[in-house]
Amino acid sequence: MDTSEPVTGTPNPTAAPAAPAPKTFLGWVTANALPLAFTIGIIAFLIYKNLIVFDVVLAALGLGLVIFIHELGHFLAAKWCDVHVETFSIGFGKPLPGCSFRWGETTYKIGWIPLGGYVKMVGEGDNADTEEAEEDPRSFKHKTVGQRMLIISAGVIMNLLLGSVCFVAAYMHGVEETPAIVGNVGVGSPAWQQDLRLDTRITQIKGITKPTFDDIKPTVMSADKGEEVLFKLETGGGEREAHLQPRRSPDDLYPMVGISPIEQLTLIRALGRNALPYVRNSAAAQATAVEDGSHFQTTDRIVGSSHDPANPADVKEIPLDTRDPSGTKRSAAEFLRRQYRMRGKPFHVVVARDGNPAPLTFVIPPAWTQTLPGVRFQMGRVAALRATGPAAKATPVVPGQPGLQPANPDESGSGDKLTAIEVPLPDGSRRRYVDEFSGKSEAGVTEVRFDPLRLPHELEMWAEESKADHRTVRITVLRFDPAAKKEVPREYDATWDPNLVFNGETPSGLSTPIAISGLGLAYFVNLTIDTVAPDSAAANAGLAKSDKVIGVRFKELTDSGEVKDEKWMELGDAQGVILQYLMQAMPVSELTLKVKQVRPEGENDVEVPLTAVADPTWPAVSRGLRFQSDTRIQQASGPLEALQMGLHRTLRTIRVIYQTLYATVWGQISPKTLSGPLSIANASYKIVGYDIWQFILFIGLININLAIVNFLPIPLLDGGHMVFLAYEKIRGKPAPEKVIEWSLYAGLAFILLLMAFVIFLDVRRLFF
Repeated sequence: MDTSEPVTGTPNPTAAPAAPAPKTFLGWVTANALPLAFTIGIIAFLIYKNLIVFDVVLAALGLGLVIFIHELGHFLAAKWCDVHVETFSIGFGKPLPGCSFRWGETTYKIGWIPLGGYVKMVGEGDNADTEEAEEDPRSFKHKTVGQRMLIISAGVIMNLLLGSVCFVAAYMHGVEETPAIVGNVGVGSPAWQQDLRLDTRITQIKGITKPTFDDIKPTVMSADKGEEVLFKLETGGGEREAHLQPRRSPDDLYPMVGISPIEQLTLIRALGRNALPYVRNSAAAQATAVEDGSHFQTTDRIVGSSHDPANPADVKEIPLDTRDPSGTKRSAAEFLRRQYRMRGKPFHVVVARDGNPAPLTFVIPPAWTQTLPGVRFQMGRVAALRATGPAAKATPVVPGQPGLQPANPDESGSGDKLTAIEVPLPDGSRRRYVDEFSGKSEAGVTEVRFDPLRLPHELEMWAEESKADHRTVRITVLRFDPAAKKEVPREYDATWDPNLVFNGETPSGLSTPIAISGLGLAYFVNLTIDTVAPDSAAANAGLAKSDKVIGVRFKELTDSGEVKDEKWMELGDAQGVILQYLMQAMPVSELTLKVKQVRPEGENDVEVPLTAVADPTWPAVSRGLRFQSDTRIQQASGPLEALQMGLHRTLRTIRVIYQTLYATVWGQISPKTLSGPLSIANASYKIVGYDIWQFILFIGLININLAIVNFLPIPLLDGGHMVFLAYEKIRGKPAPEKVIEWSLYAGLAFILLLMAFVIFLDVRRLFF
């Protein structure tokens, strides 16, 4: 943040000396109380958090350089225009102890409030109406409009230049870019509906050829409401196109199509040196190397694994990813498919470790799905269909009926409700999974009541055990009939497609549906309790039919082994799937539900502590390993190419920032995505400990961000000053003083409120 601008003049030993320092130690302490308290607080925080001092210093120097370069731009431009500069400050407020000196006509200091900096000039800002400003020929206000525009814009120009230099330096060394290869597809998302799958390569998005994954977000965000974005795709079956209309849901922080990047088979080197490459208390956390008893370590590379459920000990090498230019990375998609096939079985994993001459073998025990004992939630409405899936092409049993109908987000109560799925068995009989028992006996048909969260697993197990290959299943739904003014059953026949099973499907947003993959059908699960098993833990805790879960609080396990409550997470009615998903990553099995209970005496919100239980009949796919996102090194062949690549990165960054600001102002992106100084400092510390070149790239991004934000037409910022100077240039006279004065007050109020808001978000994000 800039409140005034740069300097002029040369060192002048005869300039007036600075104010004398207090003569006593107590006087010095009193005069510097706030800076001293800030310094002591920082030291105490470093000790309390056990932070690495070297990384903290590097992060502080990097962020300080961003501010210094900005203010240096104002300073040098003012020097060139012969303006008298009184103060050059990094930070606001009184200087930190020992961080202030005077040289010539200017005082240089580091203020104790690290929220920006300023260059104080005679005749600018609060100094504009002083006697000195009127009489001093080197006053800022006496310079031409063009000179003042140069001084005002110089800080932004310097930040853009430094950002570009950082990008060029990083590309000369080599920059890790995320390839445009699909890793996960959000269930029910636009990408899922248009049949994007695991390991699909995106060769073009809109007008961008050979995109990286980082090109997707800004392109999607820039799409107009209702506009479809062209994706050109390359799969094992050839090339095709998909036209995706970005989803704009209240649950989403920004417009999205529902894909995330592929991972590589290197265990995560997280941002933070104490991070583990697996989920605490997971199956992977229990595994140790057969050879030396060690646990999985960051940067371990998986090179082989089990592949046959009938013989888990048979380990097979994972093939190389032929699209990797380095020729060293193995196929993450193949590993994920093996992990799916081996669910419920011991999983042998072979890793290569730096410094180890021979590979290490780990045997990861099966992982089981964490459940709420005795609780069955209500089945929700059909949420989405895959465009080319069996459900979308299902044949109505009664000819002439329309196809299956997903819910319309804007129309309450719309959409079909799944009530039964009937499947054939090898002996010729049929099994019918039902939401409610019919009470009727039908020859050759066995009814099994399903749990909405478990139904997809049950159908996949049926398909594997009966070796179902494109077998016909019957789907029964309830649909509102306007003529009958009630919901009536509708039946459809669809052909199970095993090729759709396990294709990178993952929850998408808070109100995510769950998918029956082999049918290409997704449905919601409501958080209203349908039944509670007698004598279960849930029943003993007081839960009953029609109770509604409206919130959850998990527990975290700290590095020291201490168990702490996390903050409450509010839940909506159709968010049963996300609750189930989050439960699978719990390091501690205890949780607390916030439940709205409806009793004859009235409604009441209660907190219900429960312990999740691993269901040994419901194997989980993930075993808790955490992988790095895949990256491919983009390295320039020389300075000219590095300059071109750096310029492309600069322009892309500027575009993303403007799109983000626009989308935030117009409500397309949640303001909760904003980051303040605490989040930036936290990210800087983590990145500098991860990789110095990634940190240089990060500093480049911060420079571009500062330049863009500081040049917005907001009074008090450089952009606001430029607006008034442009007015003066056009009209031939300055704007009315009252207009300037009140606009500055308004700008100050806006900036203070914005700063308070982002710091509040930072504090909540980092400490609560």
